[in-house]
Amino acid sequence: MLDQSKCLIPERFKDHPLFNEIHCGMNLGFMARRGYYSREDIQKQPAVMAATGVNWTTLNLNICQEAYYSRKVFLDFEFSSGEEELKRMADLIHEQSIRILFKPCLTPLDSAWMGSVTFPEGRQIQEVEIHYWDEWFDSYTKAICFCADFAEKNKIEAMMIGAELYGTEGQSDRWRKLIQRVRERFSGPITYEFTPLSRKNRTLDWFSDIDFLSYSYYPPATDLIDPASFPTAPKVTRDEMVAFLSDRKQKIHEISQRFNNMPIAFTEAGVRSAHGCIGQPYNYITNTPYDGEEQAAYMDALFTTFSDLPEWLGLYWWKWDETQNRPHYHIDPNGDCGFTIQGKPAEAVLRKWYGKK
Repeated sequence: MLDQSKCLIPERFKDHPLFNEIHCGMNLGFMARRGYYSREDIQKQPAVMAATGVNWTTLNLNICQEAYYSRKVFLDFEFSSGEEELKRMADLIHEQSIRILFKPCLTPLDSAWMGSVTFPEGRQIQEVEIHYWDEWFDSYTKAICFCADFAEKNKIEAMMIGAELYGTEGQSDRWRKLIQRVRERFSGPITYEFTPLSRKNRTLDWFSDIDFLSYSYYPPATDLIDPASFPTAPKVTRDEMVAFLSDRKQKIHEISQRFNNMPIAFTEAGVRSAHGCIGQPYNYITNTPYDGEEQAAYMDALFTTFSDLPEWLGLYWWKWDETQNRPHYHIDPNGDCGFTIQGKPAEAVLRKWYGKK
């Protein structure tokens, strides 16, 4: 759990709850289309989350662009939540004493990964010069400022200014200007969600302007990496997973040190309740049998492994709800093979760690 004496925390946030409790968090509403948060079954979820031990959650809003190469960012009448339904969901979450990390999520409508967004620079042929990056950042900044205004107005505790936008992460000066604009509108802590690819290939020098690190992190808990062998993979115990993950602790410590001992949360971390997926926790494709015990052991192993790191804030499990059509998650009669934990052994694990918070 976080040790403030060993981490860089802005003075104005020393007493903020974000830096004073372990985050037993969830990702809520990824790819939620318009009207999703107005559904009666979804509006019941904050109470269910609270009973499970969730104390923090992301709240997702899709902000869209037509394709990965488009320069116009917008709210879409099909894919973007309406402001009123989003506000109502924020209120319902707060009524359950759950804190919110607001997560605007860029959604290219050509189904490209948001990290694919990138543009050429400099003068083009025939003396024509198009300022791709200026146009995109101008539009994206307006979208994030809208989100910052929403977060401030609705007393949201923290917000992301972006997530997994790998192709844009080299634009340091533009990100710094965006952060300055957000600071003018939102008074809480801000962050940006990066990936292992970002960490390895980008300087990320502009991270000095955010308040804590958000890592999209799915570390394997076994050296099995061939998805074809998942269904027949040997059973791996929770203690074996902890032993396998132990070398990762130093890497997380080094990441924090790289950014001046900034606190770090795993804002995406999880594995399916499907046998063998601990070899590729991010794997959402392979058809393999239900294994709720393996999922629960992996969650427990993550908390056990990283909870004594002085810079670790906690994790946000991927994910609470499934909004996408994954037929192979529902083939095994023994249980749902997706990332969710409701009604599975991992639910009890989260409740246990919440009790230690």
